[in-house]
Amino acid sequence: METLIAYTFAHDSVARAAAGRARVEAYYGDLWKHEAKHQGYDGLTVGLHMWDRHDGTCLWPSWHDIGDVRVASVHAPLGYQRVIGDVQPYDAPAQLAKAVRRTPASFLELAPPFTMAVLDPSEERLDLFTDSIGVGRLFQLRLPNGWVWSNRPAAALLFAGVPAVAAPRGWSFAAACGWFMDDSTPYDGVLTVPGATHIVADGYRQQRTVSRIETTSVWSTDNADTAEETAAALQDVARSVGRLWPGQPTVDLSGGRDSRVVAGAFLAAGVDLKLNSYDAVPGELEVAESLVQLLKQPVEHVVSRKTPGTPVPAKPIAKPQPLEMVNRALRWHRYAEGLRPASYLFHTPPATLAGVAHLAIGGAGGEVAHGHFYPRDVLQLDALPLPRKLNAFSNHLQARLVPAAGPADEARAAVAEQVERVLRTAVHGGIQNATMLDYFYVVERLRRWGTTGERTGVVSPLLIPTFVRSAFALDPAQRVDNALHRELVRRLVPAWADVPFFKPSPTVSTRRSPAKVRCLADAADRDLIEQLLQDVEGFESLDTLWAASVAGASSATGEATLRQALWRATFDQHLDEVNRHLPSVPAPKAQQQPVPKPPTAKRRRSPLVRTIGRTKLWRAYRRSRFGRK
Repeated sequence: METLIAYTFAHDSVARAAAGRARVEAYYGDLWKHEAKHQGYDGLTVGLHMWDRHDGTCLWPSWHDIGDVRVASVHAPLGYQRVIGDVQPYDAPAQLAKAVRRTPASFLELAPPFTMAVLDPSEERLDLFTDSIGVGRLFQLRLPNGWVWSNRPAAALLFAGVPAVAAPRGWSFAAACGWFMDDSTPYDGVLTVPGATHIVADGYRQQRTVSRIETTSVWSTDNADTAEETAAALQDVARSVGRLWPGQPTVDLSGGRDSRVVAGAFLAAGVDLKLNSYDAVPGELEVAESLVQLLKQPVEHVVSRKTPGTPVPAKPIAKPQPLEMVNRALRWHRYAEGLRPASYLFHTPPATLAGVAHLAIGGAGGEVAHGHFYPRDVLQLDALPLPRKLNAFSNHLQARLVPAAGPADEARAAVAEQVERVLRTAVHGGIQNATMLDYFYVVERLRRWGTTGERTGVVSPLLIPTFVRSAFALDPAQRVDNALHRELVRRLVPAWADVPFFKPSPTVSTRRSPAKVRCLADAADRDLIEQLLQDVEGFESLDTLWAASVAGASSATGEATLRQALWRATFDQHLDEVNRHLPSVPAPKAQQQPVPKPPTAKRRRSPLVRTIGRTKLWRAYRRSRFGRK
């Protein structure tokens, strides 16, 4: 639910902030279930506002005011004791703010996700910090006479009073690979602030200073932590969880490597926890149960089971009713503001931003230590000369990320250019082996995990800088061999050291038949979907993919492309919902000699989508779903 707004305006700041706050609250009121409490401060030229539930779930306050500084936090800074010592959470934000203002690099020792803004009224100064990876989310919007920052891109536009328009560059990336690469977002003019960034807005001098530590320096092998130091840091995070979230945490334990390291850190730290395992893949639960049995001290272990061999019911199960996918996509955009990937289309979107309050502890980030983007022949490719290696890894990423059919040539070219740019940045930073693929994963993919950064209470211990530095110190062969995970397990829970990490066996049959590809053409509103897919920017040959979907002969890749295209088409309707909360802009007076639009000008909105929006079919659909005329 946390929603942060920070700004600097050259003039009329208080009045503009009041109007912006009203727009934000009008739009997000229902999404917050009207439970959000506002706290904020407006200075002469800078201001800071925070909306949160304040339900006591987490002891770290999202807003802290001691008079001389105001501190707004998005997420909780796990491991903050490493920066300021063992200070009570309610008293810690101001001390942490002063410490990182003195030494900005110390902010990078906090576990992502975490974003913090500090306002000093006496100096009319605003400081903003992003975590080492940027998972905590901070977006910026530049205005003719100021800046607005927020952890929600639509909130930045609403606060500034700027119309929401789809970003051609961002959606070009998304059309090809499914996410918004580089600093792009779904909204034109709103950009992502990268990780390891410190922004200072000086209201008196009307200056803005941006400092960023290059990520290759943050994760330099020259500063690599030892396995012993990494194990100690993971235990610090576990203790910090116990300090910040009252009650007994639940930690997932599978048969795999990431969850074993995380669970081991909590056990080694002496945190009273409950372990949870899922009976999802044959053989994996047995490994998890064997790990629990090896513990010297009894630990509560909960298992979510799926009963094998369920008998066929006497009566046939009714076929699931088709879903209205356009409405579902709109609800996802309303909840996640275009930042969730289209793969969530068949999942039920949360009704509000206030619906989740439980603590979620997972193993996100562990992939950087076991080569998430590695091809099977990575070690052979790694032996090639650098120019050929770069070309091979670039081609591998493009083939993995971009489907063979669907994305337009311009979208493919945009992704190819960004892939090559990131890999070359890694090389210039001294990474000349397959670790450049891990660098790409962290810089481009990891920080965009929607479920990690979009809500509070998500704990990912393996995102801490010490773990990432240790992972970057590995050579590719060590990553393939899970060397870091095995060493950490040996130090954290020695009894688990000799239990191999679980790997699904290709010879073991699953309990369930392979899932049938879910076809978008089976949706209840397929006629509307077909119209929306007629002319979507960034795609081509959608008619062929749609015909396959109608025939029930789609591939998984083809359906993924159709979902992405529908994601883009419905985003225009989401923009309309956002813009209804902006003041009406009077129509321009007619000119005697209108200037024709240059032939090279890009369209902001598909004419077909606008036409559909005026049809009786669309109006009837919106009236039935939203009660609007």
